[in-house]
Amino acid sequence: MFLSKLLVLGGSALVAAVPYAANQTRESCNYLARFYPDSVFFPGSTRYTFEDTYSWSTDSWMGPACVYTPSTTAMVTAGIQLLAARDVPFAIRGGGFMPVSNAANIGPEGILFSNTNMTSLNITADNSVVTVGAGIKFGRLYDFLAPLKVIVNGVRLGDVGVVGFHLGGGIGFFSYEHGVAPTTVQSFECVLANGTAVTASNSSNTDLFWALRGGGNNFCYVTSLSLYTIPSEAIALGNVAYGSTAKEAYINGMTDFALNAGSDPKTSCEGQSRWNPSRSPDVTFHSFLFNSDNNPSPPGLVNLTAPVLPPISGNVTTDTSMSDWYKLFQGFPDFDNRKRFLFFSIPASAEAFTIVTDTYYRVIKEAGLADVRGFFTALSVMPITSNVIAASAVNGGNPLGLNASSVPALWIVESPSWKDGESDILVDSTHEKANAEIKASLEAAGHSMLPFVYLSDAAKGQPVFEGYGTESWDRLKAIRDVYDPAEVFQKLVVGGAKVTAERGQSTR
Repeated sequence: MFLSKLLVLGGSALVAAVPYAANQTRESCNYLARFYPDSVFFPGSTRYTFEDTYSWSTDSWMGPACVYTPSTTAMVTAGIQLLAARDVPFAIRGGGFMPVSNAANIGPEGILFSNTNMTSLNITADNSVVTVGAGIKFGRLYDFLAPLKVIVNGVRLGDVGVVGFHLGGGIGFFSYEHGVAPTTVQSFECVLANGTAVTASNSSNTDLFWALRGGGNNFCYVTSLSLYTIPSEAIALGNVAYGSTAKEAYINGMTDFALNAGSDPKTSCEGQSRWNPSRSPDVTFHSFLFNSDNNPSPPGLVNLTAPVLPPISGNVTTDTSMSDWYKLFQGFPDFDNRKRFLFFSIPASAEAFTIVTDTYYRVIKEAGLADVRGFFTALSVMPITSNVIAASAVNGGNPLGLNASSVPALWIVESPSWKDGESDILVDSTHEKANAEIKASLEAAGHSMLPFVYLSDAAKGQPVFEGYGTESWDRLKAIRDVYDPAEVFQKLVVGGAKVTAERGQSTR
């Protein structure tokens, strides 16, 4: 009887029932378990361990006081109202792919909201809009859409949650034609800090709609989103390797793509140089090559394919799908490793990209990271054309602050991986040193890093919202004041980039 009343009241009865206690976190876990016994898990249980170790990076396995797994909006409302009233910190996890320790988990001082049970998937009769629950990852979404011959502008690869990807301003293969991924969001379903359930779209709560498309976890708890689909009969897509001696041609090819491939928006690519010292002392060069028109040799890839840059292995496969492609990368071999992403962007220049590549690998080799157990790394590059930015300006825009002066550009991501926490300080300090030297060397050569920082690939401590520019940052703060005046999603959701931070400190 009381549980029914709780659901009707959106959690207010639960809040009123909780007495003050010395340990508000423990008491909140107990009260959630009293009313939702099948949705709260404590240390020592199999489900708790599953939820705590769900994230990709092992330093995100933080051991919360308990795990709460809501399956309805009403349960989200109840949990948020309870924790906000009791001032209990919490984390929200969807896919758990971001390798920032507390971005989607929390230690014993708080409670983890896991979206594992928020797995609804629905599509309109004409297959034009798909609605995705907050616990859905892209592999499952791509499988759902493949028989319908439609797709969404989603992640390239990785065990990534759909909602978090869009809150981070995601970019994928289709972004060169359709803009950054949040451009194709029709609406978000959200629970505010006061427990109110709202829709954010181009016609309802339009300021919140704008803010969520790259504003992270600062405003509300997103329970689902609806995405416009893209017709897709078949695509051409491949993973190719160029070997260890192709550095100059690879750098020229990636730079040329950013400079000139805007005229071929159905084509996109991502490059990676990789160093796995347990296998070889050499750095090797690779690309993911894509065309949405099922063309294996489009004009945009002329400098990344034979005869200009012939692969030594791999090829571009036609008549495939994102579902088939995604399956090739299931079961990451480094699942039980510690990881970092570190992001920066530079103007599209072969000289600048060479400085970045040479400096990065020199510094990490000189630091002895080859001796760190399980260490390997990749230096990824996303060449960004003018068309990416132009196509992102529709359907309400976004807060990313990207404009004509932001392109052509190369977005760079360092992604080291290693086994043991004892090596954290060495790996982190080495990357700090490498990036300081990269910055100094670029400036000495007349280049500079661009201000933009991509939230989905940002490291803890990177100034994400400062990189969006003052106008966007100030607007995000103003929108936060409207929808979360008590700053619940700033102060209690402690992980992730925060719009309230001072300059240079927008990620906790």
